[in-house]
Amino acid sequence: MGTLWVVLGIWLVVCGATVGDPVASKSAEALEHYQRGEYDQALQLYRDALLDRPDAPELHFNVGDALFKRGEYDQALREFERVLSAEEQKIQAQAHYNMGNSFFQQQAFEQAVAAYKQALELDAADEDAKVNLELALEKLQEQQQQQEQQQEDSEQDQQDQEQQQGSEQNQQNQEQQQDSEQDQQDQEQQQQDAEQDQPDQQQQQQDSEQDQQPEEQPAEQQSISPEEAQQLMDALKNRELEAQKRRFRATGKAQARDW
Repeated sequence: MGTLWVVLGIWLVVCGATVGDPVASKSAEALEHYQRGEYDQALQLYRDALLDRPDAPELHFNVGDALFKRGEYDQALREFERVLSAEEQKIQAQAHYNMGNSFFQQQAFEQAVAAYKQALELDAADEDAKVNLELALEKLQEQQQQQEQQQEDSEQDQQDQEQQQGSEQNQQNQEQQQDSEQDQQDQEQQQQDAEQDQPDQQQQQQDSEQDQQPEEQPAEQQSISPEEAQQLMDALKNRELEAQKRRFRATGKAQARDW
């Protein structure tokens, strides 16, 4: 990627500064620090110069350069944007170029491409802008492809997750159905066992009832007490006497003696 455009060395020419000008003196000192890589000191001197000349686009440009070197790209962009209102077209083109570099460092390749194109519209001969534009376009394409791939991967992961959830749900439903069928079979088996046990229970109940009834002994096997035996003998005697009386009344008739 091409280097930043820097207008530090042309400050005296652009601003028409004269010897003893404090702004020119601070800018010259800042340039020395900048060239030695002492960006903190250079930035401080540029900002001090801005206090004396706050509307100078060149000073905002150089402040942006120092901020860029410090890696403060957002603040650098704000300084470069203030240069775009400059009357000179050349410094506007350089500001767009540096804005492109700031966007590029932030991987905002779409904005970088637009900034480089603006720089080339103002200065078509800027070879650095052409090179950086091609590089930004390549990075933008890679970024878009990567985003598309990430989107596809995310969608595929979501589909896989949904399929897995659906498979787990189907398996759970099948297990529940099998459990339900097994429970129903167990209930039916219990009912069948209960129906088979019912005749056995009835038979057991009948056997129990029969066991509880007293057994009747045959008449010839029944024993009697002596009193009952005496009563039976008396009854037999009475029955015999009655029979004799009946026979007498039936066959006997008093004969009148014939005196």
